[in-house]
Parts: sequence; structure tokens; C-alpha cells
Amino acid sequence: MWLLFAINAVLIFGYATFSLHSDWISAFPAFSAVYASAFPFFTRLQILIGFWLCVRACQRAMGFRWILFLVAAFGISLTTAFLGTAYGIPFGKYSYTGLLGWRIAGMVPLLIPVGWFSMSVGSYVLALQLLGPASMQIFRRTTNHWYRSAQRVALASLLLLALGITLEPVMSTLVPCWIWEGSGAFFFPPAVRNLLAWMVTGVFIFVSFEFFRMRDGSHRFELSWAPKFYMLYFSMPLGLLIVGAVWLPVALALAILLGCDLFARKKGAMKRGIFIRTRS
Repeated sequence: MWLLFAINAVLIFGYATFSLHSDWISAFPAFSAVYASAFPFFTRLQILIGFWLCVRACQRAMGFRWILFLVAAFGISLTTAFLGTAYGIPFGKYSYTGLLGWRIAGMVPLLIPVGWFSMSVGSYVLALQLLGPASMQIFRRTTNHWYRSAQRVALASLLLLALGITLEPVMSTLVPCWIWEGSGAFFFPPAVRNLLAWMVTGVFIFVSFEFFRMRDGSHRFELSWAPKFYMLYFSMPLGLLIVGAVWLPVALALAILLGCDLFARKKGAMKRGIFIRTRS
């Protein structure tokens, strides 16, 4: 995971220097073309490396069953992205820029559903660890099976929402990967609608994970994988927001994670803190 950490650092450094200080580029004309191509390259590489790390962990934990969950997450997220770009449903009307590369049918970048899969797996496995071993119930169904399933979906959706709260202003404003047809500051339309749709999309993905029983192999993931992987995904947009002094989404996302931390402590599923090694 050090490679993903290094890419995150490069992106944050690039934004903190040459994106926020365009006059620095004019002082080094030869560097202008390099920077113009480097930022899109590292943005795409960040998503692809995250996907590779996720697939590697899933392969070790559940064999080729991970393809089933990839198809589910890919199909659901691609469908909602198509509806958003074509009809403004459910996210609101927007269009993608060329920053993320090749687009399916000229509308949705391939890297969008790829990123959804990685973030969803990281959020779901972390939610299982936060809920503790009783939530996994691999071989038998209990009377409160549906309650536990709802807990898993709800907590995973909150963790995914925390990612969305940080990614939305970064990807639509600071480093524009998509552009809204409406206007407004963050957490005013269309951003609120997007975040609600983000969580709804996550719920559908996590329901599919429940239906296909991803939790059956969840105990085979390394205990530290999900916290580390989630934190790496979270740290990139968080770092860009801090550098850009966009504090409201930072505060809201951290509040959600703090709530998850307190919940985990109350459940006794973790020794201390949200990103500390969980009990088996």
C-alpha cells in the first residue's frame, strides 16, 4: 500500500504547489507541459492502484468470487452514473471532463465504476470489523439475521458517505473530474442531492454484497487491510481539502468517522480508535 500512499502524496503536493500557485508554472515554462499531463496521469493511477490492491486482497480472501461483487458494484454504479449524465437522475445533471480518461459510450469514465468497487469493498469490510464477529454469522441464520444485515448495510453506507463528502468538492471543484449544470457552494444544490444519491447507490451495492454473502469470506481478509485501505482512500481528498482550506466537508466527514469510532468502542469490536487493529 506504500505505492498508493506515495501517489496520494504526489497529488496533494502537486495541488498545494502548482495548482494553487499558477504563477510558479509561468516561472518554469518547460515544466508547464509536464504538469499538465502529470496530474491526470497520477489521478488515474491512484484509482487503478487502489483497484489492484482491492482485487489482490479479495482474491486472497474469497478466490474468484470477487468477480461477482465487481459485476454487482460495477453495474449498479455505472447505471446511476449513466442516469445522472443523461437525465440528471438521481445525482442531478452533470457531465464528466476528460480528466479520468476513456468514457463508456462517451459518457461515463471507466474509472468511475472501478473506483466505486474499491471504495465499496473497503467500506463494507471495515463495517464488518467495526460491528464485530457476531455480525458475520457465516454458517447459520439467527432470529435477528435481518437486523444484523441492516446494521452492516447502514454502517458501510455511512463510511462510504464520509468518502463521498470529501470526494464531491474535490472532484467537482478543486480538481474538476465532473461539472454540474447547476451552481452553488458546497452543500447547496446540486451537492446535497448528489450526496443523498451517493448514499442510496451505496445502499444498493451493499445490499447486493449481502445477497451474494461477501461476509462469508470477510474473516479471511487481513485484519489491518480494511482500515489501512479505507484510510488511504480517505486521506487523498481529505488532504486536498485541507490544502485548499475547504473546511465544511472536512468537519462533516470527520464527524461521521468519529461517530463510527464511538460505535465501535461501544460494541467492543475494536481495541481503541477507528483505524486500530480489530479483534478476531
